[in-house]
Amino acid sequence: MHAMVEVATGDDPDLVSDRLRVFGAVGIEIRDDVVVGAFTDAAAANAAAVDLNGRCFTVGDTTGLDEWRNHAVVVDAGPFSIRPPWLDAGSGLDLVIDPGHAFGSGSHPSTQLALDLLANLVAPGISVADLGAGSGVLGIAAALLGADVITVDCDPEARRATLANAARNGVADRVEAITDDLAAVDLHADLTVLNVTIDIHEEVAPRLRSQPLGPIIVSGILAGEQEHRCATAHDRVAARRVAQNEWAALVLDRGPDRSGS
Repeated sequence: MHAMVEVATGDDPDLVSDRLRVFGAVGIEIRDDVVVGAFTDAAAANAAAVDLNGRCFTVGDTTGLDEWRNHAVVVDAGPFSIRPPWLDAGSGLDLVIDPGHAFGSGSHPSTQLALDLLANLVAPGISVADLGAGSGVLGIAAALLGADVITVDCDPEARRATLANAARNGVADRVEAITDDLAAVDLHADLTVLNVTIDIHEEVAPRLRSQPLGPIIVSGILAGEQEHRCATAHDRVAARRVAQNEWAALVLDRGPDRSGS
């Protein structure tokens, strides 16, 4: 069973779609006068329905999770052109992603912002941790740039999708995917990327503060107050910021007075 949330589009269906993704929708379909989001978490679906004054219902198959395929396009982000396997390559560095039933086709602004920052920080041979990896978009992008990558997600579907996508992109030898709770995993990485909603940032940040991690790219946050909340939660300072519409992403460093030991 999967939970579906149906919300009237109003004047801005893209805004409704973004809000559904904030609550954890793994698939979106925009119809004539409604936006339908597919959820694997019933509680998240109910919360989204309440927040957006929508209708929540369940389906017995994965139809809703597959609807996005009919609307997929090539997305340019940083040096990359992200596409599903059935579309032709774009003009950028080819990044082929099929999320399956995991989260992350690469089309969301938070992913695009994280890719922009990541492309400027990854160098061949560094270690990168992609936390809350979903389909592995960010980790696989880092591997394409020469990094050795570990991805972490609590959803078993995410691990399957990540390994399949790593193979599609010819970087299976540089990507390790594990299924674990972000708040429990032990890590050591030169660069970490965390594209999750603000509540998850605040949940896992205390654990990450004790880990031997280099800079952290944080995304999935709304511009404004959530940027400050995120930096505070991680006990770091923003060294770089990029934004797109209502979304922001930051590179967080420990700052001159924090040794990281």
